[in-house]
Amino acid sequence: MRIGLKDIDAEIAAKVAERLLSPLKDFLGENIHWKGIPWKFRWQAISEAPTFQRKREPNSDERAAYESRCRREDSFGYRIAAAILIPLASGLCTLTFTRSGYELSGGLLLSSGAVWAGGTALGTWWALKARPQTRLSYSLSLSEMRAVFPHLALNRAERVYCDALLMMVRTQTDSGTERTFQEIMLQLNTLLQNYRQLDQRRQSLLPIMGMHSVADLEREFGELGRKLDTISDTITRNAVQQSLEMCSTRLENARQIIQNLERLQVQQDAIVQTLASALSAMARMQTAPVLQAGETAQEIAQTVSQMNQQTWAVEKAVEEVMTIGIE
Repeated sequence: MRIGLKDIDAEIAAKVAERLLSPLKDFLGENIHWKGIPWKFRWQAISEAPTFQRKREPNSDERAAYESRCRREDSFGYRIAAAILIPLASGLCTLTFTRSGYELSGGLLLSSGAVWAGGTALGTWWALKARPQTRLSYSLSLSEMRAVFPHLALNRAERVYCDALLMMVRTQTDSGTERTFQEIMLQLNTLLQNYRQLDQRRQSLLPIMGMHSVADLEREFGELGRKLDTISDTITRNAVQQSLEMCSTRLENARQIIQNLERLQVQQDAIVQTLASALSAMARMQTAPVLQAGETAQEIAQTVSQMNQQTWAVEKAVEEVMTIGIE
């Protein structure tokens, strides 16, 4: 199955593009020796002497990705040259072979100019289609994925997601199964976005939890209760009773936050397990007959869709806690 940057998760696509479209001498953004001297000149500090760091040799996948990048650069350069030279040559040919058919030189120049302008516009469009970034948006090779994915800073879900992408590229599909895989891709992208949203919600709750420790609130609630038992003055008892009620509310909110933090964490773990299950099912498809492969693809799509719906329900349940003002 063919996968491009436009098909995968936007955040991961941006990270991949940054690596694969970096200058050739710094391709992949790592300390890799591609050409020239295998030493990198570095200043450690203004007061220290410069040092030389030896670059490492690329592995087979990195080398294949580099060669693919060079071929794309060459193809783009050839198309740019053709887009400039062919219309120019066509215009000159028009000027030469149609000269006898015109009495006025203005008409001849207009004709050749129109040929040149039309050819240049068409050639420019044709050349731009060969830009490396355009090619990558429609097609990523297996070697490019295997070369760049290990260098990306990814969380658990993103790492499994990338493994699933590698498995998809390896999978041979017919037209029906490929449509199902395209649906799976969209569902996986949504699943990964949901994982990040859950993590953002969880991170936003952690500071609130730090300011409202359940143990501290329970101790404070107990002290207020004991204090209330020792007070006989009505006005004072009313003030302490009010403080006790507010402390009780804060304690309940803190317990609710803990419960929702647990829900978010469990749901994130469930998303990772769903991604891993999808990866395992794709691996099983490698040796399955075509009919069984199609059924397996449908099962994957249904499982991921159900997990997205479940995640949406968890987010809705937690949303009200995010808006609670804890005193």
